[in-house]
Amino acid sequence: MRYCGQPKLDIVLSDCGNGSISAEKTLESSDMQTDDRQSNTFLRGIAWFLLVPLVTLLVIIAASLWLMTSYESRHADRIYTGVTALGIDLGGLKPAEARSALDTAVIAANPQDIVLVDPSTGTEWHKTATDLGIHYDLDTIVDTAFNIGRSGSQVQQLREQAVSWYYGTPVPVAVIVDESYVDRVVEELAASIDRAPVDGSLQMVDGEVSSVATQFGRKLDKADARTRLMQPVTNLQRARVELLIHDVPPRIADAGVTAELVEQVVSSPVEFYFEKPVDGVDLQRVTLPPDLLVQWLQVDLVDGANGAEHVVSLDETAVRAWLEGYSAEIARDPVNARFYFDDDTRELVLIEPHINGRFLDIDATIAALQANFNGPNRSIPFVVQEVTPIVHSDATGEQLGIVELTSEATTYFYGSPPERMHNIAQAAANFYGIVVAPGELFSFNKYLGEISEEQGYTQGLIIVDGRTIEGIGGGVCQVSTTLFQTAFWAGLDIGDRYNHGYRVHYYEDGPIDGPGGVGMDATIFSPIVDLTFTNNTEHHLLIENYYREGDQSLTFKFYSTDIGRTVLREVTVENETDPAPDIWEYDPELPDGEIEQVDWAVGGADVTVHRIVLNQWGELRDEDYFISNYIPWSNIYKYGPGADVPAWVYDQ
Repeated sequence: MRYCGQPKLDIVLSDCGNGSISAEKTLESSDMQTDDRQSNTFLRGIAWFLLVPLVTLLVIIAASLWLMTSYESRHADRIYTGVTALGIDLGGLKPAEARSALDTAVIAANPQDIVLVDPSTGTEWHKTATDLGIHYDLDTIVDTAFNIGRSGSQVQQLREQAVSWYYGTPVPVAVIVDESYVDRVVEELAASIDRAPVDGSLQMVDGEVSSVATQFGRKLDKADARTRLMQPVTNLQRARVELLIHDVPPRIADAGVTAELVEQVVSSPVEFYFEKPVDGVDLQRVTLPPDLLVQWLQVDLVDGANGAEHVVSLDETAVRAWLEGYSAEIARDPVNARFYFDDDTRELVLIEPHINGRFLDIDATIAALQANFNGPNRSIPFVVQEVTPIVHSDATGEQLGIVELTSEATTYFYGSPPERMHNIAQAAANFYGIVVAPGELFSFNKYLGEISEEQGYTQGLIIVDGRTIEGIGGGVCQVSTTLFQTAFWAGLDIGDRYNHGYRVHYYEDGPIDGPGGVGMDATIFSPIVDLTFTNNTEHHLLIENYYREGDQSLTFKFYSTDIGRTVLREVTVENETDPAPDIWEYDPELPDGEIEQVDWAVGGADVTVHRIVLNQWGELRDEDYFISNYIPWSNIYKYGPGADVPAWVYDQ
């Protein structure tokens, strides 16, 4: 049996004849010894052969480790060899030293500028990086340089160190740009470069029309300029940037056609006329001369569907001002119809038809002028509109809310001379049939009109500056007082009301519980002193009055719709004084021996009339105080030559 890998051992079995078996063992020991000697010799040969390179390798590795350790130690706080930035070798420098070196390089290179060029004109603008808000982030550059060979795995660090030492490593330049600087530079460039186009236009000199030539405009492409300036500056070299500038064409090139049109417009006058006669207006045709048209002409450039075009028009403000000069002459207020209320039929009866008002429709007239002034038709109508009053001739009491008597007052004028009675009747006639609209302010003087002999008034006694004197219209205050009392008891809002200087018995005569009495007078002196009230109801109000010569009375009636008001009055009389001494005045116009009393004595007093107006539910609606301060008054006598007067009169 042989086992591989062990010394060979042979065992031989034999029969000895005596029944026993003998074994012969033979070991080939000499062969084994020979093989071992050969193997050992081979191994020793290989070992001696490999020893030199192995030792060399170990020496190399140890030397490399020592070199790397020494290299890193020498660069522990310094930038590795071969690192550059902005063309500056930063290897072996500490970060602070590298920053200082970069600062020096940037400062030295700062005069290098960026030139912006207008390619059409050759104009140049020189801007430094600082002007454009551009500067290098040196801290970031130094940090990046220092970190080369110090980041990543150990192998990666060694690789970066080796590459930098052998090939060199440039650091990317970090640039900071303040875009607001760039925007400002672009806007400044645009302000210098941009030029609006000049459209074909017109000019007029001494009435002569000529056209002005066009001119192209220019406009900087600000977006493109900004894009070019925003490109990062990665080195310290000059840069030259050509600006993109667009030509801007005018909207219209030739104004010659418009010049011909304008010349035609101003060649002849425009005339205004009335399409139908206007009564009371002393106008036939009104001429608008060419020189005025020239002043009003305006030519505008308007973009339309077919491009830009000149539109010739007139200055509307100037035309309006000119037309308003005729507006007042043409205008007329509408006049309400006048009625009386038939108490039996409870209907309105027309006594005076309405008169339509009219006004110059300036807007429509301007529109007609603008539409035709540049055409062959040089005649333009004044556009006059009529205004029909609400209180027209066909109005009914039901429509206006005039359905019943709502207030009335009566005053008396016993003993008045004929002249005074005549003036009362004359003045009262002006107020018969007047209709006052809801919310309307009624003015006594508006309807009274002028007080003059031409209007039918006569001489009478009037109070002026605290004296009773002869004057036109004496007695008119009887009408205003009666009207005031009627408005007072109707609960209407009283506006202007003034008392007489002294108490007048005409206005206090009548029933003690009647509408009149002390403090219920109202004087007027047209056009300065007025009596006004406002119709503060939702219904129209009809004014009627009745002059009765027989019982020497004047009555005013208001017709409207009763809204349930209750009017209460409280009268307070204070500081009463005696009448003033009699006054005698010589009048040579009186017949011989005649004496005439023209005024009657009355005491002075301060009178307060407190009015309370309740609504239909008995709630307070209005509360008014009418205060009158009356001075004491005298009996005043006039006497003619030879009259029998008291002896003391001659001693006055």
